[in-house]
Amino acid sequence: MIDKQREEEFYAKDFSFSYSSLNKLLFSPTLFYKDYILLEKEVKTEKHLIEGRLVHCLLFEPDEVKNKFNVVPGKTPSDNVRKVLKNMSLHTDATKLSDVEDFIILDSLKELNLYQSLKKDEARIAKIKTEDNEPYWTFLGNTAIDVIDQDTLTRCTEYVNIIQSNNDVMKLFSNESETDFELDPISIHCEQPLYCKLENYDFGLKGIIDFYKVDKEKKVVTICDLKTTSKTISDFKETVDFYNYWLQASIYSKLVYENLGDDADLYQILFKFVVIDKYNQVYVFDVSDETLGIWANGLENVIKRANYHYINKEYTLPYDFLIEKVKL
Repeated sequence: MIDKQREEEFYAKDFSFSYSSLNKLLFSPTLFYKDYILLEKEVKTEKHLIEGRLVHCLLFEPDEVKNKFNVVPGKTPSDNVRKVLKNMSLHTDATKLSDVEDFIILDSLKELNLYQSLKKDEARIAKIKTEDNEPYWTFLGNTAIDVIDQDTLTRCTEYVNIIQSNNDVMKLFSNESETDFELDPISIHCEQPLYCKLENYDFGLKGIIDFYKVDKEKKVVTICDLKTTSKTISDFKETVDFYNYWLQASIYSKLVYENLGDDADLYQILFKFVVIDKYNQVYVFDVSDETLGIWANGLENVIKRANYHYINKEYTLPYDFLIEKVKL
């Protein structure tokens, strides 16, 4: 549904594409419109996404864990139940789940199209209004904080311990210099938000880089992106294509380059994916200069496609479907 007022408000402000927003525009312009123009973006509560955020925080910002995560007693609900509880929290001020009116539960279930196969309303309500779900509901009041259980915290802490016991990874994260440079030649940046303007475009790029270090003496920048995966490291090449991680890598590389300063052209940029898989195997995937160059060209093509949507305010279909008739 087109909302002219929201469109005017969106285009009146400066906008910068992140990896997630640019990827969403490629995949589904209608979802991009809903999330970023209508401002109806849902907070992602899937367990694997929360676990990924927790591992990042434990590794790069351990002091922030208590500010970003609440640990509830017992088990956290399933993904579907969490979606329902989150939706319900937008429509009631009830501090106890047992006090939530039944119609709010039923409306949320209908909106999300969950548990509709159950014939009776009582059965649907019983899926949500349980004693086990009460602790999770209690913590939903602070929407800025992810809710986890103790098992999740323990499991993610084990992941981080495994990563930290890997010499190759920790050498990457080290700021030790191999030379006697008068000033510290290496600067470390963790969870660093970066922004850059794009020449000839009305929008910019932005992102939060997991980790990068700048060696001022050797003129080398090393960017590391941490990935947890429910698959194996053997599958990661396919995962890069499936989730467009190549796009994320090219965006992060451009952001770092554009923020290096006047001597940016003197630096070599290295990009690495640090991956821990479901079997707790840790591996560092180096991205070759050739591949990084190919991905950079791919980013330029994606930006041109995004610009078509942006300047034409056209969000009904993906770019290819708008430009020419797609045939099977």
